[in-house]
Amino acid sequence: MTKHIADIDEVLTTTRAVRNRLDFERNVESDVIVECLEMAQQASVGSNQENWMVVLVRDADQKKRIADLYRIIWNKTVVEPLSKGDPSTLVRLSPTMREGEDAQIRQARILDGVKYLVDRLQDVPLLIIACSSAPQPRAPIGGAASGYYGSIFPFVWSLQLALRSRGLGSVLATAIAHKHLELAQILNLPRGCHPVTMIPVAYTKGLSFRRAVRQPLDQIYRWDRWLDDPAEHI
Repeated sequence: MTKHIADIDEVLTTTRAVRNRLDFERNVESDVIVECLEMAQQASVGSNQENWMVVLVRDADQKKRIADLYRIIWNKTVVEPLSKGDPSTLVRLSPTMREGEDAQIRQARILDGVKYLVDRLQDVPLLIIACSSAPQPRAPIGGAASGYYGSIFPFVWSLQLALRSRGLGSVLATAIAHKHLELAQILNLPRGCHPVTMIPVAYTKGLSFRRAVRQPLDQIYRWDRWLDDPAEHI
């Protein structure tokens, strides 16, 4: 399969969360997806154990069931908390809480894009559900959690990069994990296998994507230690 984008730097800097520019009308070929999965398998994996399992959903009825579930999650985690003025949700999602007009416009655009995908999820040609058969971590931070997520997400990101290089767009729809038990039932997952994230996939309308707006680089790194005064940490 001829790559659409061969330059690795371009792939790394222009692999965006794609929603509005997904082409719902164009078929996604099975052999392209299998090729991308084969590349993603080369991602680093904790303890040399491939605990990931992937379900490729293209059946219309299955996609509708997942889309209905996703809309419930959207309403419960976004629409209702925002309408009620939930402080943590406002800080995390509301455009009005962002500093500066540009940041507010970007956040509003992101929310509009998510809503667009929520409304059209059943129309996306392919939904990839990435699952893990590793034991679920009991704490969000620590050795078990690091290994659990540190295995599945390098695989998922490698998959997204491979998709981008072939002209396909994708987005991490991690909110689906709010209903992981219901999703596991829809997918008939074996006992001990848990959905971690969903990746809607389609060819993109156009191949040109810009770098994202990010904070200045010197704001995110320090050499050797973050704080000069240990007392500030304590």
